[in-house]
Amino acid sequence: MSDRRMPDRNEEAARWFAARRRGMMTVEERDRYEIWTRDAVNVSAMARLERTWAAVGVAEGQLHKAVRRPAPPPRSRLARSALLAAMCAVSLGIGVLSYSDETGFWTTLNWTDR
Repeated sequence: MSDRRMPDRNEEAARWFAARRRGMMTVEERDRYEIWTRDAVNVSAMARLERTWAAVGVAEGQLHKAVRRPAPPPRSRLARSALLAAMCAVSLGIGVLSYSDETGFWTTLNWTDR
């Protein structure tokens, strides 16, 4: 008795299915595939595999629709404008303080001690 077992029809169908989906088959492979498809049992196994593949594709599409997250709501222009105005006000305040005669503001900030 041989240690190698013969592949069953479904395994053979899976191999031929993969070879066909790969897109390129040699002339010898095409000839062997044509010979393989002469058996009605093999054709039936290939048809079951193709139906399963199609069902998986449909299920995958439905899964992507179910998992797809909704787009985040657009940010309010008002909030963006308010943030920009606040940043401008702070920058303007720092600029006014730096050019004023009040020198205590900058001398009390001791950056070297940190």
